[in-house]
Amino acid sequence: MANQVHTAASMRPMEGARVLILEGEFAGEQGICLGPAETSGKFAITPDRSDTILTLEFESEFGLLLDLSSDPSRN
Repeated sequence: MANQVHTAASMRPMEGARVLILEGEFAGEQGICLGPAETSGKFAITPDRSDTILTLEFESEFGLLLDLSSDPSRN
């Protein structure tokens, strides 16, 4: 996989996105992306069942959830 450069502008649209946490204590759980973290190239993520704020790297530590339901308003 090629290295990707994420600028503040390209990272901002991920705010509020539903995510799946892939690594750590909350692996396998869903959460919300709060936006870019202070650590370069990482994002602030909060798991649904916790008030914890995690700092995770996109694609290796969390991924975006897509709802491919028949209701287009949920996609």
